[in-house]
Amino acid sequence: MKTALDDSGRTWLLESLSYAHDLRATVVELFTDASPTSLALAGQVIDGLHALKPSPSSRRFVISFSRTVAWQLVDESYTKFDATEERDDKGFLQILTRSTYLAFVETNHGWFADVAGAARHYRLWTQDEVIDVIAHEPPVIAPC
Repeated sequence: MKTALDDSGRTWLLESLSYAHDLRATVVELFTDASPTSLALAGQVIDGLHALKPSPSSRRFVISFSRTVAWQLVDESYTKFDATEERDDKGFLQILTRSTYLAFVETNHGWFADVAGAARHYRLWTQDEVIDVIAHEPPVIAPC
């Protein structure tokens, strides 16, 4: 799913996530810092690293999901690739047509299809978090 997030953004940081009648994720654009730094890790020092951080020119977007059925936020560090998933793999916001999370929601909360109709699985990838959303309507993306 190609969106404004993919136009020129290198990567995005989740700035806030809120739910009040709809799920809203606010993301801020990150840039590579020009100054190199070092990182001490497990007794070793890694030199020449460049941090990712917002700048004064960073764009911000709000991604709003209305009519959500379920959603989850997972630390990106704990996410693993699932070869059984079918997704468009086109950007920071993806549509999954087959996933274990979608199957879980359909199995455990399946009345939504009878009550409100079919829903889709959307995945928002950010620098540190992965947000999976099952919703009846596509998200609306707007600059802040």
